[in-house]
Amino acid sequence: MEKNMSLTELLILVCVITIITFLFRFTPFILPKNVIQSPLVLNFGKKLPSGIMIILFLYSTGLSEEHVNQKFITASFLAAIPVTLIYVWKKNAVFSILSGVIFFYIFLI
Repeated sequence: MEKNMSLTELLILVCVITIITFLFRFTPFILPKNVIQSPLVLNFGKKLPSGIMIILFLYSTGLSEEHVNQKFITASFLAAIPVTLIYVWKKNAVFSILSGVIFFYIFLI
């Protein structure tokens, strides 16, 4: 059974998301410099864009029930090729994700 969110629940959700986002954005300013410059944190910052792209790819290629469609899955896998090539070439996650959206819709048509 599907339940619609009440206005109160929606406002609580928005507040929680806002607080979490603020904490993630504010944390680097309050942490000591030696923590921010540690090899673990620097390595995490280098690997995070790739990890996010893998999660987005897995979600869009069939982990969701709404995406169980052969044309959708084929377009996702075909769009993953130029996304990977552009990311390796430019090392820019935003550019490669935007290009992936464009290629996905081209392959979906």
